[in-house]
Amino acid sequence: MTDDELWEETRTWLFWAGILANGVTTDEGAAAVEAALPTRPSGRAALERLHQLASDELTGMLALLSDDEPRWADGRAATVGAIRALLDRG
Repeated sequence: MTDDELWEETRTWLFWAGILANGVTTDEGAAAVEAALPTRPSGRAALERLHQLASDELTGMLALLSDDEPRWADGRAATVGAIRALLDRG
């Protein structure tokens, strides 16, 4: 995986972890999560550490939440289960 691909996956996982952790159900909440994402680390090692953190956060949130809990997904009201399915397809 290239650094660019690793960064894109990391941002994606951090975004969805933020949606899940913060109980986001609105476009405004999703925009706030997006705005709060960190900047890209310099160097592969730092990027790999952030990627592992993102993976751990997303996995942890998915393990804690039930599929029927409401959350924002792709501009609409959805559930944790819908986000789980979206991530499984990705």
